[in-house]
Amino acid sequence: MKPSWIKNVNLKLTLERKDVLLGLILLLVTAGLYYAQWGYYLTSLPDSKINVDFPQKYFWWADDSRDYRMTGDWMFGNSVQTVIDARPWVYPVFVGLSRVLFGKGAERFLWNSQFLMWLASGALIYLALYKSTRLVFPGILGAIFFYSHPSPLILTFHGLTETLNIFLLCVFCWLLAGKKSFPILLLIFVFSLLTATKPTYQIQLALLVIYALWQAFRLAGKVRIRQIGLIALALIPIWIQLTFSFTYNRTLSISNIGPQTFKNYLVAVVYSRVENLEWRPSMQAIENWDTGQELAYLLAHQRETLLTYRQNLIDNNQWVGSFFIQGKNNRMIGFVETANAAAVYLHLIMLPLVLYYLASSKYKENKTAIALIYAVFLIQILVSGISTGQEDRLTVTGIPLWIITYLLVIYYLISHGRTAIAAPTEAG
Repeated sequence: MKPSWIKNVNLKLTLERKDVLLGLILLLVTAGLYYAQWGYYLTSLPDSKINVDFPQKYFWWADDSRDYRMTGDWMFGNSVQTVIDARPWVYPVFVGLSRVLFGKGAERFLWNSQFLMWLASGALIYLALYKSTRLVFPGILGAIFFYSHPSPLILTFHGLTETLNIFLLCVFCWLLAGKKSFPILLLIFVFSLLTATKPTYQIQLALLVIYALWQAFRLAGKVRIRQIGLIALALIPIWIQLTFSFTYNRTLSISNIGPQTFKNYLVAVVYSRVENLEWRPSMQAIENWDTGQELAYLLAHQRETLLTYRQNLIDNNQWVGSFFIQGKNNRMIGFVETANAAAVYLHLIMLPLVLYYLASSKYKENKTAIALIYAVFLIQILVSGISTGQEDRLTVTGIPLWIITYLLVIYYLISHGRTAIAAPTEAG
């Protein structure tokens, strides 16, 4: 017979797992109903660019989505045109394979897949917060914040990378949750996939690789070589993209979209302000500038550069609505504008709190995970300042990062405060 204490432990674990599962099921059912309500409301709204009955009608509505479709078709031999040098391979492969396997039903399959990614993203936020706090309530709260935001929901109806991007970021957070040491090779692999989906994550990937290599070179002999080999394996998605780009145009690059964005949406805008020109003539005027000339011009006009960067960062990318929420009198427009405005103030309020938590020696819980998640978020937000014209699309993928960071910091600050208050009472 099992000792009574073993029975009690098993019972406790079983009850705890049932409680976690109950929270997850209720969350997913509620999210599904919420999604369906918006889907049918938007389908009935003229010019909303959403149709759940015929998803193919608007799935490729955005210009970028047609780039992904064309590149996916090229990969499977169904097109002679491609922009693989600008749109890395991960999402186009998903699109192209779906179109090969499902034909006219590809858009419905892609939409359903993205709906499931959206559901899974909220579930991973829930599980990450539960793993970190051992409480269901923060998990439900975090997932509700994510599910209720209109932008991630609306993007599932279009052939764009953001839904996959968000899902991979949620996997990253889940891998870190509740762990004292982080699985560096898995994180590198996830960020390799992210970078081969959306190249804006090159900085975060590079920092992870540099850290992993620094750790590897501290090892000796064969162990060092093995670790470096594992890092190279974790970068397989990047090697695949470099192979595609070299095959296509004999260059080794992940994407050329970054330099184009920098020139057209930062340098050209600064130039237009300084020279008192319209934006398009400004783009033509600097068309043949190299990177050195661009940087020299920005340094020579620092005030306009900073003002343009600030405007891109806040006014054009965060304190805005969603480009993909269309239609006259669409109730979702006011909803997303309010949500994004509230998020801007929340970022400002939480910045000193998060930095205080990370810098203070008073707090120990989950610091490595929180620091990594918040660093990824800050880099993503700051990089978005070189671009504009997408409304909140450039920053919307960071929603899981700040939800998890803020809830964990608030939870640990409050729980630590309660412990500190209770300690003198117990001592007395």
